[in-house]
Amino acid sequence: KKRPIMGEHLANVKAYIAKFDLERELSNAVNLAIKEDAPDPYRVIIDYLKDLTQEEEDEDDIIEEHMDMPAMKPRGKREQVMATKFEVPTDWTAPDHPKGDEEVNFLKEVFAANRLMKSLSPSDRDTLIKAFKKVSFETGAQIIKQGDKGDNMEFYVLESGQADISLEGKGTVMKATRGIAFGELALLHNAPRAATVTAEEPMTAYALDMISFKMILMGKSQQDTADYIAFLKAIPVLASQDEGSLQTISGSLKEVEYPEGKNVIVEGEEGNNFYIIRSGEVKCTKGGVEVSARLGKGDFFGELALLSSDKRAATVTTTAASSILMLGRSEFVRLLGPLSAEMASAAAAKRS
Repeated sequence: KKRPIMGEHLANVKAYIAKFDLERELSNAVNLAIKEDAPDPYRVIIDYLKDLTQEEEDEDDIIEEHMDMPAMKPRGKREQVMATKFEVPTDWTAPDHPKGDEEVNFLKEVFAANRLMKSLSPSDRDTLIKAFKKVSFETGAQIIKQGDKGDNMEFYVLESGQADISLEGKGTVMKATRGIAFGELALLHNAPRAATVTAEEPMTAYALDMISFKMILMGKSQQDTADYIAFLKAIPVLASQDEGSLQTISGSLKEVEYPEGKNVIVEGEEGNNFYIIRSGEVKCTKGGVEVSARLGKGDFFGELALLSSDKRAATVTTTAASSILMLGRSEFVRLLGPLSAEMASAAAAKRS
């Protein structure tokens, strides 16, 4: 009697493993422990799996944080924030509404604290800021109405005043004040507005129309992926990768802008990211002494601490304003692990 139950249980286990690709992820974790020759392989495997868990939680948090209304949807399987492909018309140009330095800095601060917006490349962020127009609302004005849907929807960043956010049948659920952004996910998903937003006092805000929002955040995101692929193809150690692999790598990259004189990594710290220089230049120092040739466009660093359990072996500092592409530890192992020996060899040759 127990055998059918065991057989059914085993089938469920196999289906579960296949559903979440656990066999591949566990294999990657074990391979990482072998490469590190770790005295405590369980720690390496646990850390690797924790990184995967954090990635999924971060992605879920992005969705929850940028819904028109919080807690409208239970946490579950991860979703793609930009779910549908958006074709960029050739005759479209981004709006350019002039702004003073104070306005630009305000929007930069808002985007830096907004998980969806802070993932934009510096060029996309600047284009987005220019496209916002300033709008005003009188007390009692209805900015967004729950259930509305259409091409005339806008995304808002509140500059001054206060707005009431309410749900039918529940009433007020929160207040929006300076720096709060709302309305973006309804635009991304072509979904009905999830809440009603009403001005409680005279308000000013920055608004972005749906077409511009999609063009910049979705269309340009696709263009950035194409640009990243072209850039990666020019890096010798990655030149042998097929288009699909490069697209996967490109989709996992995060672009970070560093001013001159900024430490990207610090000697002795834990290593959790891999870096590729898109533009600019960096120097490598140990104990304050420069120890290798300077690195520039197309060069990479940070792989040594990811290929072993060692701390960062050197400090890497920008010697000019730089744009650097970053890849997390688990993504590096998963996507670039098979190239680790070749990358280590290429890096050693470059830095000698």
